[in-house]
Amino acid sequence: MLIEMPSEFLQRSEGQFEFDRIGAFFANKRVLITGAAGSVGSALSMRLAALGCAHLALLDQFDHGLLEVVEAVRRAHPSLPTSEILCDVRDPGRLETSIRRAEPDIVIHAAALKHVHMGERHPVECVLTNLVGVRNTAIAAANAGATQFVLISSDKAAAPTCVMGATKRLAELYLGGFARERTRAMVVKAVRFGNVLGSQGSVLPRFRAQIDAGGPLEVTHPKMERFFMSSDEAVGLILSVAALEAEAGTYFMELGEAVSIVDLGRRMIAKSGKAIDMAFTGLRSGEKLSEQLIDEYESIEASGIANVYRVRSKSADAYLTAGDVAHLETLARTMDNAVLRQRVFAQLDQRLHRDVRPAG
Repeated sequence: MLIEMPSEFLQRSEGQFEFDRIGAFFANKRVLITGAAGSVGSALSMRLAALGCAHLALLDQFDHGLLEVVEAVRRAHPSLPTSEILCDVRDPGRLETSIRRAEPDIVIHAAALKHVHMGERHPVECVLTNLVGVRNTAIAAANAGATQFVLISSDKAAAPTCVMGATKRLAELYLGGFARERTRAMVVKAVRFGNVLGSQGSVLPRFRAQIDAGGPLEVTHPKMERFFMSSDEAVGLILSVAALEAEAGTYFMELGEAVSIVDLGRRMIAKSGKAIDMAFTGLRSGEKLSEQLIDEYESIEASGIANVYRVRSKSADAYLTAGDVAHLETLARTMDNAVLRQRVFAQLDQRLHRDVRPAG
């Protein structure tokens, strides 16, 4: 679940979305959310329940977290028709059956492995969840008659140097291939996020825990900086993009200047009133000093939503086929982590026509 963090840490004005208009769009829609027990999934579930969609299906493989979010939704909105689905997106047969029974109009896919360093140590799991899981869910959604599929992606998908980011970018490219290969009328979209304030595993809750423990406050590098967004911005971005009914593609929100992690840490220390030391631990595999929302292989255009932009690939070959995903799935199930990591970036290099791939 999301830990509430003050939006002052954004160091900019918080973006606003037209939730009345969004609510009118979702009023008669059946919505299914994967990864519903996660930070974004649970915030999204509560917002959609408040807006009053026709039916809300919540899917996750984490039983305790799923129970928590389902019970929270039902307590707050007892008249809303809801269903819970305990299921792993890596299980295509079970997923197909479950989504077909839910009969969703819109599927929002938040299920993912999001931790950069865990992804570096476990590329196999990253591929099976962040790419194969997307394929499984998109196919199941289309076969169930959904009209729209929205993938929650990451700023780490732009110029990716970590396996997590690379699998997110490959998943975006797969949606482009999906639209070419499938004849069913399901619109596919992706939304790139910055770091969501208070989300599980993110820097602010970690800093808060370190301050509560008396320090030190651990920062990777003095020049480390990241983009941040509030929970309301994350949810508003997803739902606003979904409400653009016929506009397939990848989207991101203007997030202002990247925030210095050192400055953020110093502000949290000052706010605590404690004498806390700061320690620099050094960059780890897959980490960058700065993230970006698009890269040199992309261009942007207006989306029709204020401060939200649509991303276009510059290359006509920048898409992944079902065969590409099946090949990477086979590698994930048969190769070791080091080999798979190389193959993931090689596939990305080929599709984006990149000349250099990140070293492992």
